[in-house]
Amino acid sequence: MAEVLLQRDYEFSAETVWALLSDFGDISWAPGMDKVEVIGDGPGMIRRIFMPGMDPIDEVLQDMDHASMSFTYTIPSGIPMPVTDYTAGPTVVPTGADSCRVDWRGSATPVGVSDDEAAEIIKGFYTMLLQWVDEHLKAQ
Repeated sequence: MAEVLLQRDYEFSAETVWALLSDFGDISWAPGMDKVEVIGDGPGMIRRIFMPGMDPIDEVLQDMDHASMSFTYTIPSGIPMPVTDYTAGPTVVPTGADSCRVDWRGSATPVGVSDDEAAEIIKGFYTMLLQWVDEHLKAQ
């Protein structure tokens, strides 16, 4: 099992970052997608991501906790990484009035690669996600 925790500090309030991340159906802040379809609402909803040259990727919201500023999601199939049983999600942690940290956790079962190799691939993806959050918020 590959398990990953990536943390990033932001010079934005926890509420600002949470408002962006908690809108599960809107990931317009992440570049490279042709479109995103939203199916359903709340836990169980699917955001179907269409990217050039790939089959659509379904991300399923498992739970959303606004009080703890966290949610989890799964990718049941079509994962664009050498893994299965993928579960992930962020937690936004206030660190000051205008600052916070995002802890993005994930776990998956590697397929054809070692736990460490899978963890590095996942960590690289989270690094990009967290950078896109920063770039989007700074552009506002």
